[in-house]
Amino acid sequence: MEHNTINNHIRSNTARGIERSLQRRADKETIEKVLNAKCDAEVRREDICNECEYKCRNEHGGEVYYTNVYKMACQNNNYRESIWTGDHLQMTLMSIARGDDIGVEMHNDTDQYIRVEHGIAVAMIGNDENELDKKIRLTMGDAIFIPAGYWHNIVNAGRCTLKLSSVYAPAHHPKCTVENNK
Repeated sequence: MEHNTINNHIRSNTARGIERSLQRRADKETIEKVLNAKCDAEVRREDICNECEYKCRNEHGGEVYYTNVYKMACQNNNYRESIWTGDHLQMTLMSIARGDDIGVEMHNDTDQYIRVEHGIAVAMIGNDENELDKKIRLTMGDAIFIPAGYWHNIVNAGRCTLKLSSVYAPAHHPKCTVENNK
């Protein structure tokens, strides 16, 4: 009886080891795909927007709006551009050059959600402007929630332009914001 228990334990641990090895290989392949992925720059505006007229370029606040945020972010070459500004919420897109960052900032009364649409970033967070002691690596599809009152910076840590989408609640920038440069 004891012999069967030992054999079952060995089989179980061997299966777990093989499973972990396969998972590590899959993780490595996923990371390689992210590093080598190209942002879909050949997207036409007609493929992105829900048949609206481009008021204030891409601003659609105050109306029901749907879009492919990933494609829109890949197409955006402005440092910051708002795409939807409502009474209580705003979405912007950001394009951060290789080696650059958004700059250290803090919003007293605004919560923020930042998602990496393409590229690799390092989010630095802290309670003091000069002490951003928490560092988090973000890759395509990762997001970070930043409560009001936290100092933060997002740094482009990849080999290509970093494409971000950001949601502010309440809205932080004026409607129709377009900033070509930082």
